[in-house]
Amino acid sequence: MNQAAFHLVLKPEMGQRYEDLHSPVPPEISDQLGQAGIYNFSIFRDGDHIFGVLNYESESKIKEFLAKDVSPKWTQDIISICDYREVDSDLPLLKRLARVFRFEGA
Repeated sequence: MNQAAFHLVLKPEMGQRYEDLHSPVPPEISDQLGQAGIYNFSIFRDGDHIFGVLNYESESKIKEFLAKDVSPKWTQDIISICDYREVDSDLPLLKRLARVFRFEGA
């Protein structure tokens, strides 16, 4: 299983706007995530801090399908409310966080 996590910081008081933009996520974004082989993706918010974790099938598939922005307006809306958003140089995603610990139960 491949897994990636990211962190971003919203501009002050933009938490509700971020949630609104994800309720619901535009269908073209959901379709693209599925085509990219992402099969589990969760986003968490703590104040102005956003954390995401996603599981995906393969590096090549995620690179291929996420290379194109299928919803430029939605993407721009997200970018416009972010205060800090570092992008991964290898994938068209937010910069991955380093894994510190993982537990896999039976």
